[in-house]
Amino acid sequence: MAYSVVIAGPAERDLDHALGYIANVLAAPGAASALLDEFERLLVLLADNPSLFGVDFDVSEAVAARVRHCMVKGYEVYYQVDEASHRVLVLALLHGSRDAVRIMTRRL
Repeated sequence: MAYSVVIAGPAERDLDHALGYIANVLAAPGAASALLDEFERLLVLLADNPSLFGVDFDVSEAVAARVRHCMVKGYEVYYQVDEASHRVLVLALLHGSRDAVRIMTRRL
């Protein structure tokens, strides 16, 4: 049974910011489109295989909850899996240079 995938509001804003920055500031709309395509492919993969990627132990310890993560074109995607409701909640899409522990502690 496929899981439903929900993108939390902060993660949607992360994605919008990343796409806008890449397309407008870096003047690379093709790269922004490629990031969006890869992110959408990840969502399909997570719906079918939510436990495919590992737990981020630093973030999980900081927020006292199991948080998984994976990379998409230099960005880290953080998510939680709710086995009982068959739901994946995407929490954040952060550039790899950002302090994920600090950001995720504020969000959760």
